[in-house]
Amino acid sequence: MLNTNAILLVQLKKWLGIILIIAIIGEIIFFPSLQNILGCVMAAISYGTFMYFLKRKYILMFPFSFMMFLSMFLYRYLPLIATIFEFKPITYGFERPIETFLFETFLFLFSTLAFYLACNNKVENNFIQKTLYKMSFYKINKETIWVLGIIGLSIRLYNFSTGEVEYGDVTGKFLIGLDYLMYAPLTLFFSQFLRFKQDKTKILIFYSAVILILNIASNSRRQIIIPIGIYALLYFIYAVKNNIDISKKLSTIKIVFLIVFFVFGLNLLTDLSLAMLANRTIRKDISKTELFQKTLETFQDDNLMKTLRSEDVANVVTNNQDYSKGWTEDYVDNFLLNRYANMRITDETLYYADKFGYDNQKMKKDLGETLLLVLPTPIIDMLGFHLDKLDHEFSRGDFLYGRGFGGYRVTSHVGDGLATFGYFYFLLQFITFFFIFKLLNCLVFFTKFKIIYSPFALFNVFTFLGMFRNANGIALDVTYCLRGFWQGCVTYLVVFYIARAFVLFLKKIKLID
Repeated sequence: MLNTNAILLVQLKKWLGIILIIAIIGEIIFFPSLQNILGCVMAAISYGTFMYFLKRKYILMFPFSFMMFLSMFLYRYLPLIATIFEFKPITYGFERPIETFLFETFLFLFSTLAFYLACNNKVENNFIQKTLYKMSFYKINKETIWVLGIIGLSIRLYNFSTGEVEYGDVTGKFLIGLDYLMYAPLTLFFSQFLRFKQDKTKILIFYSAVILILNIASNSRRQIIIPIGIYALLYFIYAVKNNIDISKKLSTIKIVFLIVFFVFGLNLLTDLSLAMLANRTIRKDISKTELFQKTLETFQDDNLMKTLRSEDVANVVTNNQDYSKGWTEDYVDNFLLNRYANMRITDETLYYADKFGYDNQKMKKDLGETLLLVLPTPIIDMLGFHLDKLDHEFSRGDFLYGRGFGGYRVTSHVGDGLATFGYFYFLLQFITFFFIFKLLNCLVFFTKFKIIYSPFALFNVFTFLGMFRNANGIALDVTYCLRGFWQGCVTYLVVFYIARAFVLFLKKIKLID
């Protein structure tokens, strides 16, 4: 059954291919150059390679690894589509285009090999999966999901009242790491994955609306996308699992409506994003409630929004500058694509890596300190390093750009990796990705007749799609292997046991059935 391909996947292959061909033709006609053709080649190789893995087997047996692999593909596929849609060349603002496309293609092929090796061995549960199964990591009931959701919602509200978490606030940091639980009830839309029937859809819709409003109040654009992303990704897995032919469910009228809704929704999100950015400078000085009100006031002020749109267009022109004049992240106008498909970050970080020097000892030293600072301060002191986390409040991108600038600039995997390890980086990244894929596969348990998904992984499904992005380079990947995966599983189990005990208590006193 898993070897047969789903109708949705056949349709996706077809339309992704058609869109790619149109984009390549447009690029060659309107922006003919060797550099732009290399960008087309990168997108075509990524498409051809990824299509081999766009199968039910990989999506249903290794869904969480697949989400990370999907983000790797999209990072090389979307830049061509997004830039040609905005009538820009794929090399918009680039200064190292040939190196950018060659190195990104090279890294994608290494990443693909890591995914293939991690997901093509004999399907059997390893020691980690068996241990987690004994600890009820893959089991949950409806009542416990709602309790976890309320816990997560309470944590989000508490964080709103306390403001920014400062260094040394262990409780605050612990709670921030658990606010993903607020998304737990969203999985009930697809309760087939949790092996029980869905009901009370109206309550779920109301709860989803509350979550969305709270995320808008957070003044974080990413937070707005998370619940939408969770629903979309779970529906994708659901459609593949049940072999749903979406085209038969959509009439011409529905398709037109969806297109209009998508365009309207995207414009709405863009305007909301501008309103958030306009109030970002004051978000540390006022409460979340006041910030939410300020954002809405800005959003509803037509004259102010026109000014913000004009300034945004002006900034696009201004920010298309040489890297020698300063840092810029301008690539495509849409804020979503500019974050998740910003190939210019690779080009820019390669520029600074070249200035810094490949296989740089300072970059190695900073990476070592970055990884050490993942540990609690008492353990760092006990090991004899005595590092102060307050002295390291900058990102890998900041360090590559020039220490002391601050701002937590993102970096690309390629730029950061080459500056740190030289060409040996590709082998190290391959090994790191392999272990990440293996760990993500542990979030699935196999029986003779079933594939069981961890509730913890379903709650975090959107996180896995963002595990490959412009952020902190290989440092983030190593951190996940050493701490992130294990910490996530342990903290989830602790809260899960508390929630389950509370549900049992409520049943014992007959407050719930």
